[in-house]
Amino acid sequence: MGNIKVDLRILKTRKAIKESFLKLIQTKGYERITVQDIANEAVINRNTFYLHYVDKPDLMEKLCQESVEKLNVCLSMEIDDIHEADRGVFIAILRNMFEIIEDNIVFFRVMLTQNCHPNFSAHLKEALKTFILSGIGDNKHDKKIKIGIEYIISGLVGVICLWIVNPEDYLVDEIIDQLSEIHFKNVLDLLKNM
Repeated sequence: MGNIKVDLRILKTRKAIKESFLKLIQTKGYERITVQDIANEAVINRNTFYLHYVDKPDLMEKLCQESVEKLNVCLSMEIDDIHEADRGVFIAILRNMFEIIEDNIVFFRVMLTQNCHPNFSAHLKEALKTFILSGIGDNKHDKKIKIGIEYIISGLVGVICLWIVNPEDYLVDEIIDQLSEIHFKNVLDLLKNM
């Protein structure tokens, strides 16, 4: 009884709006897009758009929040103590993260490479930092930890950008293997020195 069903027409309309919006960003750029452009591309009227979103910035913000929430769900695998995490768990988390990104690759490619939402990479970094910092208790404000985490997360987001621009050049399994080789040891070393 707790599940709320969303009307299939609503889901289809939101999907059409999202796809149209992303297509238009790639062809016209974010700043030049109007709500009417989005409605025309999605084959809906403006009033239908306004039933779902307040305006273009609201659409952008909701799409960004939705994507970061999907990543938060995949990152929040049950780990009681980050010190006890092994490389297998780390690899599973990376694999889940790349699968979520791959399922929404057009969105991530547009957001991270078109400079249409400069805060999206910050949202992405924040989601990753929150996950890593959730297991370290009161040391979240330690300067050494903040610098180390920022370095690791920035590198990870850079690799994600590299992959989404040229997914055919980089196999996800190879990326995950190399990231787990580099980052797992770095994260553990950073946390051991707390």
